[in-house]
Amino acid sequence: MNSKSVFIVWFNHSRRAETLAAELNAQISFQWEGSLEGLWLKPLHYLILGWKTWALLERERPEAVVVQSPPIFAPLIVATWCMLQNKTGLSKHRVSYAIDCHTGTFHDPKWRWALPLLHFLSRRAAVTLVTDKAALEILQSWKVSSLLLEDALPVLGLATSTIGSEGEARVAVVSKFDSDEPMSEVFMAAQLLPHITFYITGDPRRAATTLLAQKPQNVILTGFLQGGAYSGLLRNVHGLVVLTNEPHAVNCGAYEALAMIKPAVVSDWLDLRSSFTRGFIHVPNTPEGIASGVKKMLDEQARLTEEVISMRSELLARRQPKFKKFAALLEGKAGSSPA
Repeated sequence: MNSKSVFIVWFNHSRRAETLAAELNAQISFQWEGSLEGLWLKPLHYLILGWKTWALLERERPEAVVVQSPPIFAPLIVATWCMLQNKTGLSKHRVSYAIDCHTGTFHDPKWRWALPLLHFLSRRAAVTLVTDKAALEILQSWKVSSLLLEDALPVLGLATSTIGSEGEARVAVVSKFDSDEPMSEVFMAAQLLPHITFYITGDPRRAATTLLAQKPQNVILTGFLQGGAYSGLLRNVHGLVVLTNEPHAVNCGAYEALAMIKPAVVSDWLDLRSSFTRGFIHVPNTPEGIASGVKKMLDEQARLTEEVISMRSELLARRQPKFKKFAALLEGKAGSSPA
């Protein structure tokens, strides 16, 4: 994009935001106050993030803004700032915004109350992005500018660690120890496959003590990995395991498997099955299903790796026209004289 643009995320990390911002040549800003994560501190947390976001926009004066949802308060602040610029003529150019909606925006009960507000904000956005078909159908029923845009292949850092190299057969379970991940089932699947080493990412402090008590000996908790350490893990294992209990989630770990040219075991949900048709094994989130999928992935690693290479090309060909449309919509409403 030629217009000056900013991508705003009210979280401390987002692989999708990083790749999208890089494609747009946009500045990315992660707004987060880790010390204010507690439930009773949430209002103060959002108030501070709103103030920091407004200050960023005033300082940078972008012509286009992409903002991630949830939380809904992030696009609310961005939309208010953009509309104020355009209405008062404070900016030399019309300022546009796009909303990048993650699955929780539509499917998490915690955020469903905000759908009428999202409807209002989407009517004024250049485009609202989603990652699953059910969310797209909602936006289309609202008759707003909408687009289903898959993640780009992430650019992972140079592998610099030996994490994931111990054990004759090795898999990496991409996890954050979120509540929507079937981690207890993963532990039980590992017990069924004692000859395979399971490397599980994510901060184990987020896991319940009852879950950690189930950990079998062939499971290694890597902790939260970044940069070369994370790339090293993905390089050193024979395949990835990316599971979710959320039917509409399309996990970033699946795209990381494509980026690293590794086969993967993923949950058998419709959106994942239609998005990743080759090189991936789709399994039910049961100990037996996961164990069977991991065994099949390792037994057929060579064939599946070839399929992953084809899947990469298919994704790039399918996604590129959509990205160009997104950039055109965002830039098409930016840069003209304010009304």
